[in-house]
Amino acid sequence: MLELVLSLAITVLVAAGVAAMLGGIATGIALGSDTRTGLLATAATHGRLTEDLAGIASVLQRSPDGRATVLWNGDMVPGGRVEPSELRWLEFDPVRGELLRFEIRFPEDWTPLERAEHDRPIAGGDGLEEALKHAEDAGILHRDVLVDGLIDAIIGSATVGPQPRELRMDLTFDLATGPLEATTIVTCHDLQPGAWRP
Repeated sequence: MLELVLSLAITVLVAAGVAAMLGGIATGIALGSDTRTGLLATAATHGRLTEDLAGIASVLQRSPDGRATVLWNGDMVPGGRVEPSELRWLEFDPVRGELLRFEIRFPEDWTPLERAEHDRPIAGGDGLEEALKHAEDAGILHRDVLVDGLIDAIIGSATVGPQPRELRMDLTFDLATGPLEATTIVTCHDLQPGAWRP
């Protein structure tokens, strides 16, 4: 009887050691997989953002908390002024964990007069939010998700001289092993519309 109890005790100890070893291996595999997932996510995000935002002329406005930014694509509608169709609004939605891009897209069957009615020049920073609301009310504001799976996003700009030269996005991804931070920088063409020149 004593030998049977002793052999059972040894078997339990060996089984516990094997279970602990297998648990450690599984954790190591999960950490490695999560690290690879994080690296792939940051690389894919960097590629998508630099491609999507390439060619922006300048950063016109940034919210005080860094969660929203207005970008100017340049003078696509000739005249040297800022029209709503030349803008992109970037915004972080903390509830859904998404970095969103809003831009105006006119229906193909609209006449030039209809487009001009909804694309009136903006005189300064105060008109940017009004233009966004007007486009949303008219049903011509399109929303796209640029990045998801985020805990936080700060959208800023680096200033070299009097104007912002770079758009900087500091993103924090939500991974199973914890937060992963990544930064993407997109160079601006350093063009400023007249109303925004210092």
